[in-house]
Amino acid sequence: MARGEALEKTEKGSTIHIIGAGLAGLSLARELLDRGYSVRVAETRDRIGGISILDPEASGLIEKLGSEISVSLQSTATRLGERVAIISSTGVEGVAKGVSATGFRVASPIELGIVGDRPAGVYPFHAALDLLIAGLSPGRVIAIYGANRYSLLLAEKLAQHGRKIYVISSNPVRSKKDLEILVGRVRELKGSQRLSEIRLDNNTIKADTLVIAIFKPWNPFPELPSVGHASLEIYDPKALLEASRLLAINLGCEEQARRRVKVQGAIQAFPETLTPCLRELLVVKPGGGEVWIGDRSYSIEGDYAVIRTPGDSEPLVVRGS
Repeated sequence: MARGEALEKTEKGSTIHIIGAGLAGLSLARELLDRGYSVRVAETRDRIGGISILDPEASGLIEKLGSEISVSLQSTATRLGERVAIISSTGVEGVAKGVSATGFRVASPIELGIVGDRPAGVYPFHAALDLLIAGLSPGRVIAIYGANRYSLLLAEKLAQHGRKIYVISSNPVRSKKDLEILVGRVRELKGSQRLSEIRLDNNTIKADTLVIAIFKPWNPFPELPSVGHASLEIYDPKALLEASRLLAINLGCEEQARRRVKVQGAIQAFPETLTPCLRELLVVKPGGGEVWIGDRSYSIEGDYAVIRTPGDSEPLVVRGS
């Protein structure tokens, strides 16, 4: 089943479960509530906001949505047999209709080709963020591997607490806060108990902490449609809001016909299927440039654009220049 098809027969009297209370999950809940649907939002952590809570452009909206929408915190979505279920302090509830807004996953050291010791002091991004929110620091000399909107915001926050920060990026990037950017890849870790050294392509740094901030979209429940960072590698909060709006239109369509979206090249498109009610597509092309939808070309300024789709071809082919 393609993502986006799981809610074909959703009626406004039924409940839609949203798994994840980050910016995408909360904004989708707001869109669906405004369309008359009953919505339940489950969040595995003890707070809302996901990693977008770091973003000053999103934190105010997250707070507002959190005051409007009821969220079941510390509730875990899992698979029981062939069904998705949510486990909370009130019991176990099956998910008949749902959306995955679970966010990014962090690439593992093995995926990234990092060899050497496996000492303490190596954190996935989400764990380091949880420590920061709790008023704790993951270390004193901290290397953050991956340069993106969220990793740079985390670096700035940790630097404000007096920590020595390195940001390691495979490509040159600019920092507004004069953070120390090292260009290269992490190759090897050293440390008998706690991390002590990180070997890069061309040099070695002394650090007691490595935070991995290389993200990958991930939907752990592929039978459910997904939204936000579970679907897209995009860092602009406005793009996440647009994705939630588009999915809400798709989910609310009473017509059953669907067009598949086929992507070619180094671009992303959302959603993966279009109902007759939705004539728009979110196309992500970092740095902008020309894209083709069907036989028409479009110019993207910035990293993404919402484009009105031409024609009724099946599948709808989207390709980069």
